[in-house]
Amino acid sequence: MNEDIRTRIALSLVPKIGAHKARLLLERVDRPADVFRLSERDMLQIPGFGRVVVNHMKSFGGWKSVDAIIRRTEALGARVIIPEEQAYPARLREIDDPPIVLWVKGNVDLLNHAGIAVVGTRSPSPYGKDITRQFTRSLVQQGIVIVSGLAYGIDTVAHRETLMAGGRTIAVLGSGIDRIYPTANTPLFDRMVQEGSTVISEFPPGTKPDYCNFPTRNRVVSGITLGTLVIETGTEGGSMITARLALEQNREVFVVPHNLTNTRAGGCHKLIRESSGKLVEHVDDILSEFKWVDFDREGVREQPKQPVPDELEGKRKQLWLTLDQKGELSADELVQLLGTPLTQLNGHLLEMELGGFIRQRPGRRYALVGT
Repeated sequence: MNEDIRTRIALSLVPKIGAHKARLLLERVDRPADVFRLSERDMLQIPGFGRVVVNHMKSFGGWKSVDAIIRRTEALGARVIIPEEQAYPARLREIDDPPIVLWVKGNVDLLNHAGIAVVGTRSPSPYGKDITRQFTRSLVQQGIVIVSGLAYGIDTVAHRETLMAGGRTIAVLGSGIDRIYPTANTPLFDRMVQEGSTVISEFPPGTKPDYCNFPTRNRVVSGITLGTLVIETGTEGGSMITARLALEQNREVFVVPHNLTNTRAGGCHKLIRESSGKLVEHVDDILSEFKWVDFDREGVREQPKQPVPDELEGKRKQLWLTLDQKGELSADELVQLLGTPLTQLNGHLLEMELGGFIRQRPGRRYALVGT
């Protein structure tokens, strides 16, 4: 295993260094291995780095643990991938804090097939289970990969139904790839790997399923997908966190409505009431949001309507992709989708308009030239 991967594994073991801080460190050096050679002064200049974090970095001596993790990964028949590799999920690179390393067991190619996350309560009602089966089966018939967290309840139903329908699914763990939680889902884990599905984690082998890992895990569930389908959930908990993260990541959120007497579905009604998710009654309500996606039997691959111009980078590239995928949008809609202040967005819009990439339509609405 190369030194870049070894360094990233080491960073994952340093206390107080999450994916965001690790990325800030890696941006400061030419080679990943140099992060542990940064001076205290250099690290203290990085936003969010105080004395405690710097001391953890400077005192790190867990290289034997790193090598043990590498040996354990190989013994598990798993693979480690980093954002610089083609196998790394392209959609996950787009979020603000993508994992600096992923452990993968199973079908690595599946990570770059477009998918829908299916999430919900760990104690679903019979209606919640039935709806999960119906939507999952319909999505699988379109070749869509189903993503969930291998937890009890809706997650388990979604993974099982996918396999029963002959589809492919990705489980995102909040523990090491060798610490299946709940343990009752170990046979399901084994079946997924055997039948061409995938299990991933950003936590090193041996990591216990601590409570604090699951909110961190949820940003990967939403970030790796086109959108998140919330089946049944209360007003608090992991599913609501995943829905919020999906919105922050500029992903679609779909919500199943429930009987008003269902006390387990308050979160679904809250999302609908606050216009934070699209009410869905049929799988077509989901598919209609992805007219820019090419569906085929091998899975789903995103196909831009036009190739991205080479000269567009950063926010201008994101702006171009958003207009390519969504069609004509107003400035206010672009602000919401891109999370860019209007003053900054206006500058990008003007540059792209002068460059002949976009055109302004009546009502200050924007579209790509040629559409």
